[in-house]
Amino acid sequence: MGSLEPAPRARDSLSTDATPRSLGLRSQIAFALIAVLLLAAVLANAAIRPLTAATSRTVRRRAGITLVRAVAGQVALLPAERASLEPLVTDAVGEGALSALAVLDPSGVTLARAGTFSRPFSRGMLVDSVDDSPGSLRMVVALPRGGAVAAEVSLAQSATERGLVAGVLLYTLVASSAALFVLYALLTRYTVRPLEALTRAAERVASGSREVRVEPRGAREIARAAVAFNVMTEDLAARERELSSRIIELERAQAELREAHAQLVRTERLAVVGRLSAGIAHEVGNPLAAIVGLADVMKDGGLEDDEVRDFSQRIGREAERIHRTVRDLLDYARARPTSEDRREALGTVSEAIDQVRRLLEPQKSMRDVSLEIEVERDLPAVRLSDDRLVQVLLNLVLNAADAMREGGADAKGTVVVRASRENSQVRIDIEDTGPGIDPAMREKVFEPFFTTKPAGEGTGLGLAICASLVDQAGGSLRALARVDGGRGALLRVELPEAART
Repeated sequence: MGSLEPAPRARDSLSTDATPRSLGLRSQIAFALIAVLLLAAVLANAAIRPLTAATSRTVRRRAGITLVRAVAGQVALLPAERASLEPLVTDAVGEGALSALAVLDPSGVTLARAGTFSRPFSRGMLVDSVDDSPGSLRMVVALPRGGAVAAEVSLAQSATERGLVAGVLLYTLVASSAALFVLYALLTRYTVRPLEALTRAAERVASGSREVRVEPRGAREIARAAVAFNVMTEDLAARERELSSRIIELERAQAELREAHAQLVRTERLAVVGRLSAGIAHEVGNPLAAIVGLADVMKDGGLEDDEVRDFSQRIGREAERIHRTVRDLLDYARARPTSEDRREALGTVSEAIDQVRRLLEPQKSMRDVSLEIEVERDLPAVRLSDDRLVQVLLNLVLNAADAMREGGADAKGTVVVRASRENSQVRIDIEDTGPGIDPAMREKVFEPFFTTKPAGEGTGLGLAICASLVDQAGGSLRALARVDGGRGALLRVELPEAART
């Protein structure tokens, strides 16, 4: 009892079967960070692409207008001839977002042209104009000497611009991934690992170890939890040591109580033996006197053979009577084991009652008491050994006889011992015609040292020990009023049947 083992259920509660089937903290953090990263990428793509497209369109439009006007200014300085205008127009197309360019004379005839217009150009439009379409910008710049410069600027994003947007998104994704990885590493170091260490320590404590301690590290809250865990473990170990010490003390006290109880049982048995011996002394004296007288007659001689045989037989009967009386007394007084294995011994009610009858027959105090026995046939064995059953019944019958004598009852008082079977129990009633027991005293009569006898005539332990013996066998001993309502007391013993094997 120096240490306490944890209950099996406490161990099983931390087994893998009892652990909730869910992802670990690290996995949950990783999945949460990946989900955040993917959501951020989707939102960034949804926000950056339209924004860059709109910005690129605005920049291309402004750059295209500026470029077309610059080309128109250069055209105005050159002679209105194809040979002089063609190189300028050819070189201008492809610059920036300029996809097509044409120089028209005042009559709308094309003097020089490069690139391809996405839609036919109206020759009648020789005045300044700007026409926006979803994918391009159509623009006409009138020349001072007449004629115009027509141009088309592409507003769609180029491959380079789209690659730039993709690069920005990729950079953002990589930077975010690196940041989330660092965050994951920090969470693992300062949260997950300390929690795992705390969990492992808790499992070891649940398995019975009390020397486990956790290093306070990690986040402040987790460090405080580790400190609280260490304090709890130390307190638990101290409580278990104290509990173990108390259990040892209780076991020692229980052993002492068992020994004291056994001593009380033996003492009370000897007290009853003393009472029986006083009555038996007279019963033994008469046969001894008869034996001595017959022996003296035989010693004087002068007897016939028939008389000698008759005297011898009478001496033998008287001696057998003495032997039987003393043997019954010794059988009752003999010390019996009181260990746990003796408590499991079974008793036979009919035999115990018969032994009680034989012990009481020689008693002088029972000469004026009529002992009636009514025992049902084939009663089952009970969970109380024969010697203890005899001790209980003998005490109860002697107490009934004493009560009738002290209460001034009729000279011919009656004690009835009835034994019957009730359900799964054997009921034994000891009923007398004495003064009875005051209803207010029926519970107190089983208390230790409670007695109604004069000082020096009773210890007050007899009924208490009887009740204790019956209670240990799983039965009960009660003081009741007589069933027929007559004068006297009724003590009822109820004992469980012994299990059939």
